[in-house]
Amino acid sequence: MALIGQSIAEFDFFPDAPPAIVGELVTGQTVNIQLWENGTLVPISSSGCVEIDATGRYSWSTNGIVALTASRQQFHWRMTDGSNTDDGDFVLISHENRDGGMPSLNNKSSYISTL
Repeated sequence: MALIGQSIAEFDFFPDAPPAIVGELVTGQTVNIQLWENGTLVPISSSGCVEIDATGRYSWSTNGIVALTASRQQFHWRMTDGSNTDDGDFVLISHENRDGGMPSLNNKSSYISTL
């Protein structure tokens, strides 16, 4: 059975090996990216995209997202060289943001009980 509409790419996010977003624009340009979540611009640490060889395909690491706030977040991205744009959507799944009921190493009160 075929899907109706376009499916959204889902990526597992690991800080040591973050996935990259790849857009296609004109080769040899300076390309930057912007991200939105629910229509709100998301702060990123770096907006510069790197061209892969001389292919016109530009890569941006999701490690540039300042903070993930949930275990599953959907983003809209747009790469531009000032004249041309490429855009799309993706979902990041962060296993480290999941609350499995385990105590936090950063919050001692989560596992030390004072009676």
